[in-house]
Amino acid sequence: MKKLLTKIVRLFNPVYSLVYTDARGLTQMYTINKPKHANEFGNAKEGREVVGFRAHCFNRNAVRSFRYDRIVSLNKG
Repeated sequence: MKKLLTKIVRLFNPVYSLVYTDARGLTQMYTINKPKHANEFGNAKEGREVVGFRAHCFNRNAVRSFRYDRIVSLNKG
């Protein structure tokens, strides 16, 4: 029953697998909610309006920030 409920929830709120390399060069895989343009952020020091996005990360059960230039792959599923 729990598997069925999980499938129904994921139908309406899809999850994505994100392979990401952090600033130290460590590459890890995260499971996140669907990225949204409304959650994008910029970097004033670099003079750029958009450098990444924020999404809920299921690995840490918290909202995390991910830079576009450090994303290795992003897949639905």
